[in-house]
Amino acid sequence: MTRPEIARLPASFGVEIDIDLTRMPSDAEAAELRRLMTEHGLLVFRGHTLTGDQQRLATACFGRVSEDEDGKPLQMHVSNRRESSAPIGELIFHYDYAYDPDPIEFISLYGEEIGDGATPTLFASSTRALDILPGELKSRISGYTALQACFMDRAAPTGERAAMNADCIPRGQPGWSAKDWRNVQKLIWENRAGVPALYACVQHTVRIMELPIDESDALLKKLFGYIYTPANVYTHSWQEGDLVVWDNRTVQHCRPAPNDVARTLRRYEVSDEDLTKDYLAIGRTNKFV
Repeated sequence: MTRPEIARLPASFGVEIDIDLTRMPSDAEAAELRRLMTEHGLLVFRGHTLTGDQQRLATACFGRVSEDEDGKPLQMHVSNRRESSAPIGELIFHYDYAYDPDPIEFISLYGEEIGDGATPTLFASSTRALDILPGELKSRISGYTALQACFMDRAAPTGERAAMNADCIPRGQPGWSAKDWRNVQKLIWENRAGVPALYACVQHTVRIMELPIDESDALLKKLFGYIYTPANVYTHSWQEGDLVVWDNRTVQHCRPAPNDVARTLRRYEVSDEDLTKDYLAIGRTNKFV
């Protein structure tokens, strides 16, 4: 196999890869893409005219593509020109389903319709942030856990955040609803390939469970300084034909305040379970999306 050409992105992580994705990747090519994903966390492919099936086959290099309620590959869109599966407006840094015990593993976005100057997507590597933590700080947090929740953040009243815990109904069980979208996760957490990450994000991490709320807030502020330092953030300026695939357990993403320029991204995800199907059912009932 001829190895694909790769180039570093202007950040502490991620690579751009030159490979033909209009055909199904061979077993050897798929293995190489998985190796690059494990090493870099985010892969960018530019200038491809891809059908949904071609994107799905490329995404399937990284595992099982999630299915919809009819058992078909779950194809979604993030768009300001058609029905969108994502909330509108700004989305600060997060992992998708950080508040689930088993969040999806990989996300694939393809630039289907992109106008000049469309809103970018920003990415931050929680693995690279962990790499640059001072040794003393890394040792301090090694045994800590963090509460992730969908509908509460550190702007909520101190007493409410201090009282919140993970005594919720498990996903899919009778009575499970949006109020149960929360979970306690290790603050240093490994993905399936054994890559560790500093598992905290500004959108969903409510507090560190082992600390009083004021100490938790101070420590999280310090940790976020490492995660979101400029050298650890990659800004992807979308063009039609771009495909971006990333590890949702080691790399966070955000959408800054959006403009009105056309932006439609086709989306697939990799997960052993069909999380999105479960969450969208409740989200649409409650008009979250």
